[in-house]
Amino acid sequence: MTPHTAYTAYTALRLVEVLASAGVLLGSLERLARPHALDDASLASWPVLRLRRPGYATGVTGAVLTPLVAYPAVLGLHGLRAAAAAGCLWPTAGPVHAALLGLVVVTGAVLTLRGGQGGEGADQLLRIVFCALLLAAVHPTATTARLVLWFLALQVCLAYFVSGLYKVTSRTWLDGSALTGILTTRAYGHPAVAARLLAHPAATRWLSRAVSLAETLFPLVLLAPPAWLPLFLAAGLAFHVACAALMGLNCFVWAFASAYPAVAYVVLTT
Repeated sequence: MTPHTAYTAYTALRLVEVLASAGVLLGSLERLARPHALDDASLASWPVLRLRRPGYATGVTGAVLTPLVAYPAVLGLHGLRAAAAAGCLWPTAGPVHAALLGLVVVTGAVLTLRGGQGGEGADQLLRIVFCALLLAAVHPTATTARLVLWFLALQVCLAYFVSGLYKVTSRTWLDGSALTGILTTRAYGHPAVAARLLAHPAATRWLSRAVSLAETLFPLVLLAPPAWLPLFLAAGLAFHVACAALMGLNCFVWAFASAYPAVAYVVLTT
């Protein structure tokens, strides 16, 4: 048995689930650690967010959602989501496994309807990953597992490509001003690093271009020789770890890394 054939679809799916579950658990715990960000005095409160749509403010949809997503019920929703994600970290099977995955999917959908969550790329990718995992759990065949892994591999490649294509066609990313602009914001900034980048505009410009090009070229991992796989995945992981350290985007590491086992499966078994 070669190392490639030992890497089965089940192994790859299990790795996807563990990494994605860690990302969901981390995201929910972060919100539970800052309950004031969800209370009625916050801009992310339900009384504020429900004003986005007339149906949320006065309609049936709002009446159904309010008992679930108003404060403090929203904390219970995050707690349930965290518990389900924690349960997915341990190997289960059958109805219990599908129920845990279903809870993550449903709570994520409800929180997305509430607003104030789910708009970032990490949240969107995790929703896709868990829907795919749920499909594999309710129809546990070898063919389904392989199709889900191919889907996730193509999905993450598409995510990188679209993000990179936007950057390589954006003047602000080509000249580096978008990078420094992000790092000088209050929400995602890092003053010390931003000051260094502003002091070295030429280096910043080439760093910004390198990030843009690397994202655009990531799909080539599916065509490159398998020996190149660690280089592609290491570069992607380093990028997300840097974003987590500098911008506080912790869930991005787990969300995108959760698709890497699928990429590895496709590359090593094709």
